[in-house]
Amino acid sequence: MPVVSLELPRKVRQALTAAGFRTVGRIREAPDAEILRIQDLGESSLALLRKTLGLPSSMGVRCNAVPMPVKNKSRDH
Repeated sequence: MPVVSLELPRKVRQALTAAGFRTVGRIREAPDAEILRIQDLGESSLALLRKTLGLPSSMGVRCNAVPMPVKNKSRDH
């Protein structure tokens, strides 16, 4: 599916296509770090993309980064 057909803010669609992201598949394959390097896109745009495209993780489908450890929020007393 082409990026231009997605229901995203115009600014986000334009930034993605200018950076060479022409399809949803290309976006889904990109890790967060790659998307965040796109001019005019930040954390809120990334969160919107995750929500809109139903990305399964915060690092894209094919991650090339080491995941951060999850902090244990419960404490045993």
